[in-house]
Amino acid sequence: MPRRLSAVLAVLSLAMTALHTDTAPPIPVQIFSLTDLHGYLSETENLTIAGPSGTEQVGGAAYLKAHLDQLRKPNSFLIGSGDQFSGWPDYTQAFANEPTIEVLNAFGMDFDVAGNHEFDREFPFLRRMQTGACYGKPGFDSCFKDSTGRNFHGTDYAYHAANIVDPRTKRPVLPPYWIAQAGSQRIGFIGLGFPGTPTETLSIDGSGFEFQGVVDAANRAAAALKAQGVNAIVVSMHEGGQQGGLYDECKSPTGPIFDAARALSPDIDVILGGHWHTAFNCMIPDPNGVPRPVLEASNHGRVLGEVNLSIDPATGDVIRSATTATNHAVTKDLTPDPKIQQIVKYWMDKWTARQAQPLTKLDRDLDFATTTESRTGNLVADLYKAEADGDFALVPADLGVDVIAAGLKAGTVTYGEAWPVAGISPITTLSMKGATVEAVLEQQWIPPAYGCSRLSALATSANFGYTYDLGRPVGDRIDPAKVLINGKPLQPDKTYRVTTSAAMPLHGAQYGYPGFQQYTQLTRAPKMGQEVFLNYLRTHPLLKAPSLGRVTAIPGTPPPVDGPFGPLNLLPQSEMTATATSQGSPTNSATAAIDGNCTTMWHSNWSPHAPLPQYITLDLKAPRAIEALVYTPRQDADVPNGRISSYDVQTSLDGITFRSATTGSWDGSVDAKIARLPAATTARYVRLIGLAGGADYAAATELNIALAPGS
Repeated sequence: MPRRLSAVLAVLSLAMTALHTDTAPPIPVQIFSLTDLHGYLSETENLTIAGPSGTEQVGGAAYLKAHLDQLRKPNSFLIGSGDQFSGWPDYTQAFANEPTIEVLNAFGMDFDVAGNHEFDREFPFLRRMQTGACYGKPGFDSCFKDSTGRNFHGTDYAYHAANIVDPRTKRPVLPPYWIAQAGSQRIGFIGLGFPGTPTETLSIDGSGFEFQGVVDAANRAAAALKAQGVNAIVVSMHEGGQQGGLYDECKSPTGPIFDAARALSPDIDVILGGHWHTAFNCMIPDPNGVPRPVLEASNHGRVLGEVNLSIDPATGDVIRSATTATNHAVTKDLTPDPKIQQIVKYWMDKWTARQAQPLTKLDRDLDFATTTESRTGNLVADLYKAEADGDFALVPADLGVDVIAAGLKAGTVTYGEAWPVAGISPITTLSMKGATVEAVLEQQWIPPAYGCSRLSALATSANFGYTYDLGRPVGDRIDPAKVLINGKPLQPDKTYRVTTSAAMPLHGAQYGYPGFQQYTQLTRAPKMGQEVFLNYLRTHPLLKAPSLGRVTAIPGTPPPVDGPFGPLNLLPQSEMTATATSQGSPTNSATAAIDGNCTTMWHSNWSPHAPLPQYITLDLKAPRAIEALVYTPRQDADVPNGRISSYDVQTSLDGITFRSATTGSWDGSVDAKIARLPAATTARYVRLIGLAGGADYAAATELNIALAPGS
C-alpha cells in the first residue's frame, strides 16, 4: 500500500474513532424513591390513594417489590428518604423493627436517610439497626430469628445525613453522602435528616447533636462531591411539602422542600423528599433557572417514585433536558412478589403466636381511667420513676396510645393483652420549680370558656399525693400544703426532678398543660414506656396491682364562670351532629369538633391537600335562635396549621340554601374565638367556612353554638 494512502486511511480511522467517542450515547440512570414506609409491610392494611380514576387500593411490601422489578432498568438505585422503620404496625414494632429491615434488604435498598423516627430510641438504636447489635433481652426485646432462621444482622445499606453534626467535632455523625458507579461515570447521593428531630415527641433528642438546616449542609456536600469529580448529584431529604393535586401532579406546591429547592446549589440535579406523608412530582427551577425534579412518594408504601436521568459519558453531567420523573401508585393489579410475601407472612404468624405467650399473673384488675386515679396509671407512673429516677413522676393518662391506653384483667396476662397498655412515648425527666408543679396540677381542669372539659388526668408515682377541691374555681383547686412528696409538703421555691412523657415538655400546651414546658435540664431515659412495662411484667411472674389513694377529691360545685365572652347559653354538643367537606384522617373527622375534648380536632384533608375554602356544618336538629358561634382552634401551640384566620359563618333552615350571617378574621392564638350573629338569627344549620388558615388548612378543636338569651 502506498505510504500516502496509508496515511490517509490512518487519519480517517482516527477521525472515525473520535466521532464514535463524541457521539457515545448518554448513560441512563434510574432512581427509585421510597419514603416513610414505617414498617407497613402487610397487604392487608387496606391502604388507598386518590387516583385519576378514583380511589385506588394500594400498598403491601410484596406489591411494592413487584412494581420495582417491573420498572427496573440498568443503573438502577433504590433511595430512601427516611422513616422506613419505627412506626405503628404491631407485627413490626413488637420485633424491634427487624421485619422491616429484612424486607428492605430483600428489596435491594441502596441508601437511606436518618429521618426523625430513626431517632425514636436515639442514636445507639440507629447504629444497632445497621450493625445487628442486640439490646435488652435477646429474643424478647431484640435479635429475633428472621424468616430464614438467621440472626438479625442489620442493614445491607447505610444511613446518611450531612446535616446531623456532633458539635464537639463539627463533623457529621453519619456519612453525608454515597458515591455509586453508573456506567463509566459516578453519581453522588446526599442524605439530609429532618432539622426538627430534637423537638419531635418520639424523637426527642438526648444526643446533643446539632440538626442543621438542609440548604447549607447540602451545598457543602455537593461542593465536596464536585471536588472529587462527581458531577451528577441527587439529594434525598427527610423534609417535604404539599400540593393540591393527585400523587403525580404539582398544583400550587408549598412547604420547606420547595423553599430549599429554590436555594440548593445548581450542581444538584434531583431532590427527593419525605416526612410530610404527601405525594407530588414537580419540576422546580434551580437558582440558575434550570428545572430539576422535586418529588415525594407518599407514605406506608402507597407510592413509588421514579426519576430517569441521562448522564453525559464524557463529563459526567446530568443532561437536565432529558430528565423525567413519575410517581407510581403501588397498585395490586400485578402478581405480588412471593419471596416478600413469605417474609411478611413469617412475621405476621410470629406476631400471632407471640400475643398468646403468658407474661405474668395479676392478683386483681388493673383498672384504667383517663379522668380519675387508676391502678394502671399508678403502675405506669411508678415504672416511669424507677426507670428515670426522678424525685417523682407525673404521667398524663388522657393522651392515648403513646402513653397509657388500657387496663388489664386479673389472672394470666398474655403478651398481646399487655402490649397496648403502656405506649412508646419516651420517658423524660425535667427540672421544675415547686410553683410550676402546682400550676401543672391546676391545669388538669380546662376553663369552661374553651368549650372543652377535663377532670384530673395525671397519674402519680407512689411517693406523690395531692388533694383537689371541685368546689373551687378552675385554677384554684390545689392547696400546696396538701401536695405531699415523700410525706412532705410541696415547696414552691424548691427545684424538683419531675419524670413524665416526652409529650409534655415538647407539646404540653397542645394537651392543656403549658406548665410542663417551663422546665430546665431535660434528660431522656434510655428505654421507652412500653419496653419498661413489658419487661416489668416479664420479670414479675406474680404481680400485685398497686392500691389507690394517691389522689383525693373533695366533691363540690364550682362557682359559675362567664368566660371571656360574657354569659353564654351554650347548646349541648350532644344535641348536634357535624359534617365537613374533607378530613385528614378518621380521627380528624367533623365529630371531633363537637366531642368536648380539647385534645382532638377536625382537620381538613392534607393528602392530597384539600385547599381552602373548606367548611364544617353543624346540624342543630331543630331551628334555634342563635347568638354566636364559638370557635376553639387547634391547641398545639407549636403547630398553627389549620387555625382559621378568615371566616364566613353561614346559616340555613333546610340544609340546602345557606346565607352568610357574618364574616371576619381571628388572630392566630390558641384562645377561643367568637363570631356573633345578627340579632334574630334563627337556623337549624350553621356552617363555618375557613377562607384562610395556617398552611392553607382549616381545623377546629371545638365548636359551640351560643343560643340567644331566653332560648
